[in-house]
Amino acid sequence: MSSRRFVHRANFLVMIFFLILGYIVFRMFVLQVVEGNEYREKANMVRFRMEDLLPARGQILDRNGEVLARDTEAISVYCVPRMIENPEKAAQRIAPILGLDTGETREKFESRKSFVWLKRQVPLHLKEDLEKDKIVGIEWNKEYKRYYPHAPHLSHILGFVGIDHQGLEGLEFTLNEELTGKMGYMTFERDGTGKEIPGSLVYLSPQRGYNINLTIDRTIQFYVEKALDEAIEKTKAKGGVVIVNDPRTGDILAMASRPFYDNNHFNDYSPESWRNLAVSMLFEPGSTVKPMIMATALQENKVYLGESFYCGGSIMVYNHRVRDIKSHGQETLEDILINSCNVGTIQIAQRLGEETLYRYLKNFGIGESCETGLNGEEIGLLRKPRNWSALSIGAIPIGQEMLVTPIQLLRSVSSIANRGILMKARLVKKVTDENGKVVREVLPSPIHRVVDEETADIVLNMMRKVVDQGTGKKAAIPGYSIAGKTGTGQKIGEDGRYTINRFYSSFIGFFPVPEPCFGILVVLDEAQGEYYGGDIAAPVFREIVQNIIHYAGIMSENAEVTVY
Repeated sequence: MSSRRFVHRANFLVMIFFLILGYIVFRMFVLQVVEGNEYREKANMVRFRMEDLLPARGQILDRNGEVLARDTEAISVYCVPRMIENPEKAAQRIAPILGLDTGETREKFESRKSFVWLKRQVPLHLKEDLEKDKIVGIEWNKEYKRYYPHAPHLSHILGFVGIDHQGLEGLEFTLNEELTGKMGYMTFERDGTGKEIPGSLVYLSPQRGYNINLTIDRTIQFYVEKALDEAIEKTKAKGGVVIVNDPRTGDILAMASRPFYDNNHFNDYSPESWRNLAVSMLFEPGSTVKPMIMATALQENKVYLGESFYCGGSIMVYNHRVRDIKSHGQETLEDILINSCNVGTIQIAQRLGEETLYRYLKNFGIGESCETGLNGEEIGLLRKPRNWSALSIGAIPIGQEMLVTPIQLLRSVSSIANRGILMKARLVKKVTDENGKVVREVLPSPIHRVVDEETADIVLNMMRKVVDQGTGKKAAIPGYSIAGKTGTGQKIGEDGRYTINRFYSSFIGFFPVPEPCFGILVVLDEAQGEYYGGDIAAPVFREIVQNIIHYAGIMSENAEVTVY
């Protein structure tokens, strides 16, 4: 009896043994075969470490070497969910450090994904807090965050970069390839304690992006943005643009557009505010084109100095009466420009004819890209004569039936200030590596001669009298010779007709005459109340000039300018 009981017990123990053994074999099979890859991946993730090494993005600097855009160090924190043992506890510790919601952080820790970002580009000092009580499965990479020290100034020129450090707007976008360096990496093996195994490190250094030196002068940019903001506040304008250039070289010294945004916090603004109106706004330039019409007629010998024209307050063009602001009576060529007379300008254009008028406007750069390198740039519109109506010969010479951008208009009229030579607009001076070696240089580039020197000088002197005696008096500064032209263009409504209370108010001017080294265009969009360019845009020009005079050291009437 006892022996039989012993056999039963022995058989039971053997069965238990084989069950345990079978379970062990089964678990080994599961661990080694079924889940082997997963555990090998976990082991390798603990044993081997590979980190991408992001390159620093190149700096953007102004013409004097002042930094306008640079990188600051940051970290981006991520997790490997399967390695986090207690998601709830880990979330309670990590979320406050990163400023995250605890519940959402726990959900990320419980994710079935192999990799989840927790927060990108957080301040570098948080690395110390994360290291104090390290949690297995939570890692971080060093990254760079773009910083603009003078923001919101220059936002439309510089643009911004996205979370992956790729340029999305402005020069950051169009020059992204040169600004972005080459990625590096680092790999090493760790022992059971997590320490790096000596000799296992493999390191490829990242290559920093190139630096970009602009033609922009940060100080002049400050004056421009301040004056534009004050003008918009005073006139209640919808928006506006101011551009400053050097007519001799085509250098863009300042460029401001409103509405504005802050590129350090671009996500807080609507995409519409990112738009750079200086290169993308299309508008009818109004009377600011008249110096080009005058230069064309003089160059073609269709008019001569001393000749006079009669303005009775209106003129018939085909079957349509074009009205002027008033009857100017008998006028010389100078008077036509000084008074911004539509009737006299149309009479001159009729002598030129459609083909000649079109050819010269194209030579002045109307309807042609300025190739500034800024995204969103428009080319404007100047229809060929075969597409003109019978009224076009009366509309185009007074700045209607054509569309220009602000930068295009400034470049075109600047050819008169540059003694007849049209220059390519230049925004980038050179590209250098981190050691200062020049990789690419952009030199001033003449496009072609539009009119000869004598013609350009005559028209520039007429524009000086516009400021001294005519519609541009509010741009005058005692002791300095300034040439300019006012413009007031009606906006076209949704019905395709000109509105009666919406205008573009503009002033374009150059100084010091007779050899200008500064050109300035001011455009205000839909100012309330006064709307004539001579009344509201010319004073903005004057304020900017007064600041530049002090900054650039322009001493007095006809005095030489210090080297700039």
